[in-house]
Amino acid sequence: MNKPGRNDPCPCGSEKKYKQCCLSREQAARPRAGALERDEPFIAELRPDLDEAVDRVLRRLEQGAGTRIESEIAALFEENPDYHLTNYAMGVYRAMVIKDPAGAIRFFERAVKILPPFPEAHFNLGNAARQAFDIPKAVAAYRAAERYAQDEGIAEMARKELQWLEKILLKTTAFPTLDAYVANAQLFDRAFQFLTDRQFEQAVELFKRVLSENPTHVQSYGNLALAYAGLGRRSDAMACFDRALELDPRYQPALLNRHVMAQMREGEPFIPEAVQEVQFYADRLRNQPGHGGSDAARI
Repeated sequence: MNKPGRNDPCPCGSEKKYKQCCLSREQAARPRAGALERDEPFIAELRPDLDEAVDRVLRRLEQGAGTRIESEIAALFEENPDYHLTNYAMGVYRAMVIKDPAGAIRFFERAVKILPPFPEAHFNLGNAARQAFDIPKAVAAYRAAERYAQDEGIAEMARKELQWLEKILLKTTAFPTLDAYVANAQLFDRAFQFLTDRQFEQAVELFKRVLSENPTHVQSYGNLALAYAGLGRRSDAMACFDRALELDPRYQPALLNRHVMAQMREGEPFIPEAVQEVQFYADRLRNQPGHGGSDAARI
């Protein structure tokens, strides 16, 4: 017997669509093969009445309701903040209507924490993370969407996103594989956290490791300069700013910070009040040809 599609009548005879009836229970009971060995056990509440209410609101969103459904989505979420579909709906609304992918991430993350085998939420988390330029999170989410997908549609969309990311990143960086890029990006994140925590020695060490693997990473030179400045190493800081600008004369953070730190004295630490993470190259990735942005996966 062929497996029913998400919008087909449920084989249990309820006269509801499969996605509104038995699919959620089957997903919770039977994660994709191989997932059980890697994932923690979970217990998720399943409420067909609430599923139907969320589905109605999301159908209206697909039909162009836009901000007119904000109060309905907000009410469903406020009444059921620990339900996977209300978090999913909030994420979809923030990503598609408010155009706030970074703000949508926490709702998609909550949805998949509550119900791990939720491929649509993983896929939309991947989209939101990609748009927010969090590539490691995007890659992990797309892979989870492919792993948990019960139909080929979502799995294929996730594979296409991963292929696009790999094509663009390997074309524009020195890394041989997508996994190598992700590992280096995670190292950068650790280094940046040390920088924001003003642990400058550790930040220097990790930014230098990032650059040993990716010697043309402009942002790492700019951040390494800030770490050196925090240690009072003016000459090293200026050399890093100069290297960043040699690689990209238009790199605005280095232009601004170099001008400010030119006034510091050697041996006297210069510590800015706050360090902000500037994703200067995010638009370049988003605007790469050949990517129109995948539609949100329907529930």
